[in-house]
Amino acid sequence: MPPADPFEVEPVHHRWLLTTCVAGIAGSLVIGSAVLGIFGENAAPRDAFASVEKASLTGSYPESAELGSGHSVIGRKELSAAYQPQPETDGSPIVPERDLNNANLYPEITSEGLPYGDGSPEVIDAELDAIDEQTNITTITKQVPPEPTDETFRLAKGETLIEALTERGVSKDAANALAAAVEPIFPATMMKEGTAIELTLDRQIDFYGREVIFPVELSFEPGPKERLTVQADEDGRFVAAINGARDGSASKYAEFNHFRTKAKVGSSLYATAKDNKVPDYIIAEFTRIFAYDVDFQRQVKANDTFDVFYGNPLTGSSSKRKVLHYAELTLDGKTKTFYRFTTADGQTDYYDEQGRSAQKSLLKTPVSGARLTSGFGMRRHPLLGYSKMHAGVDFGAPHGTPIRAAGSGVVQLAGRHGAFGIAVEVKHNNKYETLYAHMSKLAAGIRRGAKVNQGQIIGYVGSTGRSTGPHLHYEVHVDGRPVNPTRIKAAGGKQLAGKELSKFKQMKQRVATMMERAPSALQVAQIKQ
Repeated sequence: MPPADPFEVEPVHHRWLLTTCVAGIAGSLVIGSAVLGIFGENAAPRDAFASVEKASLTGSYPESAELGSGHSVIGRKELSAAYQPQPETDGSPIVPERDLNNANLYPEITSEGLPYGDGSPEVIDAELDAIDEQTNITTITKQVPPEPTDETFRLAKGETLIEALTERGVSKDAANALAAAVEPIFPATMMKEGTAIELTLDRQIDFYGREVIFPVELSFEPGPKERLTVQADEDGRFVAAINGARDGSASKYAEFNHFRTKAKVGSSLYATAKDNKVPDYIIAEFTRIFAYDVDFQRQVKANDTFDVFYGNPLTGSSSKRKVLHYAELTLDGKTKTFYRFTTADGQTDYYDEQGRSAQKSLLKTPVSGARLTSGFGMRRHPLLGYSKMHAGVDFGAPHGTPIRAAGSGVVQLAGRHGAFGIAVEVKHNNKYETLYAHMSKLAAGIRRGAKVNQGQIIGYVGSTGRSTGPHLHYEVHVDGRPVNPTRIKAAGGKQLAGKELSKFKQMKQRVATMMERAPSALQVAQIKQ
């Protein structure tokens, strides 16, 4: 077999080339058609189309032309004359069908033909279908509000004004607000059984759209030839006054038994309380209660607030003395409150919200109204001239200021004691001992072996011994070692439980209700002027 010629050319397969060309042409046609469909004339967005009436599109519409059911009428506007409507088949207006000889275009309404085209207002009329008989319809009937009703009644035995109002449909909030308005003029507690009260009630709509019974006016006679009237103003606030008297004047028959004062501390708690007519003994009781936890000279600031409620005892028949029922002190945004409560065994004390006694094993400051003049620790002695451990703290106070025992215990030392001058040392238990030095004199009955109670006066501020001026040197020893009196955390007192705690909670609620209506002593003083 002869060798193959390396220069011999293979025959060309033309049928494959032809097939490739045909496929390319077909693909080009498909792609071209798609591009034409996307970018052709019909692809461009046009103005909205609308159904038009059978009249000529070249004319103008009448002011209110009727169309078939469900069609809207466009106001009087000239439409484009470029297109004519197609013949009608059933009498209804139709849009001309596509005409392939006319660029596949629908007749269109330009923006000038729409109501909002040129900014001028147009009225569009429309027909609404009749309401189906089964459609849910709410009918609101306008009624004339009822007239206010007048009533006269008498207080029943043991019944309060608030109870009488709520029994007649008045809300508790409205009843409390009305009673609070009466309180500064005539205490509600003085309203006796059988007092005739004239009341006008009105039906009103409250904030939530509910109809409520509201007392618009109330009046009664506190005593002969005197009538007190309470009226609600247009804002629903109650204003009480004695008929014919100056606004704010108290009844001449009023006897106020409870008072409340709430204020900022200001320059000093004592001065502010006195400005608000709070008695000295109430202020002293207030500071005594908080003395277990508060250093009044260092911790109390001008923007802090206090709240006191005091008056006749809640139990017993005594009305000659006032007692502190509630004490509140807010320091740096933190509030502490105490309530006066007498337990079943006859012991009266002050308890916090949870029923824990205010009393602790030691007071924080044994002398009232004093300022801290020297702290605990190493210091340069003002008389000796060298550094020496100061095992206590010094409180500067006027000569003769009472000094109280920081806790209950037994007197271990009473009298002259070297550089301490006249001093008292009290052993409270097996853990705590306190020392009070530089006194001017001892209190009556204070001697070695005498028992003292917490808060009892044991001596008076002086400057005896090694001293530069009147002050109290105060030390606390724990297990025989001196500690900083201002940082010690003494153990708490009694915790109410069981029936005692339940009674305490009831008493709290009673005090809270009384506080809402109680006037301040300053307010009463101004009213009586």
